[in-house]
Amino acid sequence: MGNRRISAATIGVALVAASFWPARHFHSGRVRRWRRGAGAPGHAGRLGVRVFGHGHPVLALLPGIGASQAFFGAAYDRLGEVATVVVIDPLGFGASMDAGVSSDSFGLEEHLAAITGALGALGLDGRPLHVAGHSMGASLAIQWAAASEGDIRTVVAFDAPLYRNRAEADERVRHMGWFEALLSTGPRAHAMCAWMCRHRSAAAVLAVALNPAMPVAIARDGVKHTWFSYIQSFEAIVAADTWIGAIAALSGRGVSVLLVDGKIDPVPVPGRARELATEFASVTARTHRGGHDLPLASPGWCSDLLYRQVAAA
Repeated sequence: MGNRRISAATIGVALVAASFWPARHFHSGRVRRWRRGAGAPGHAGRLGVRVFGHGHPVLALLPGIGASQAFFGAAYDRLGEVATVVVIDPLGFGASMDAGVSSDSFGLEEHLAAITGALGALGLDGRPLHVAGHSMGASLAIQWAAASEGDIRTVVAFDAPLYRNRAEADERVRHMGWFEALLSTGPRAHAMCAWMCRHRSAAAVLAVALNPAMPVAIARDGVKHTWFSYIQSFEAIVAADTWIGAIAALSGRGVSVLLVDGKIDPVPVPGRARELATEFASVTARTHRGGHDLPLASPGWCSDLLYRQVAAA
């Protein structure tokens, strides 16, 4: 009788667990609002890209660390009315993942050169350029725009991790939660990433299971990177302070920089965007309801903002 009670309890727990994922998934606003975006995935230079639209200006969209082109879904298709849109997987992530590269291949200069090379391979580097990014992609957008010799018109940075030192970076990662802090850096993160590289398919299934409120395609793509691409990119783009000079350079050129943070986003340093807007005339700070995934949680609002930025430039 005792064994039967244990078995029944075990089955009950399993049934509750099995029902939890579909309930969370199908009631998730992120899932309901997301569809695959326009344009067939391909490659340009070293990077995976997706290109759509017929407008003369070019709008480059850069997802964050551990994300992919899929992050910018069908809500962003209307941007093709005013620009030729290039959604780019940053070097070492998503369709730009290369497990064979060495550990020193993901510095800032390599990232910037790869973006420039991709736009050049597509024959788009001679047009007016707009760039927008999310999280690590936001910092990368700022720094690529500053380094570019092209006709940069606007930069939009969603949820940008603009840290002045490594201590700030570690502090903000801790604010995201114990799980994110555990897997950000250190031996445990390295071991997890090594297992993921050996068992990529199983890791993709696990990522989907652990993220029921996320569209499946986005959760699955979150494992498409290596330890070297992750940690070197984190150190070079997220934890470094090279963005400071980049914003100063853009301001000196009169390039509009819009910093957009979620009102409850734990990643940006509180007040940092407003400080920069006070210091630099070309910088504007805005907030919108939500956390650290504004382009995914509020795709219509973010798409409208980008549409206005490009159309007005």
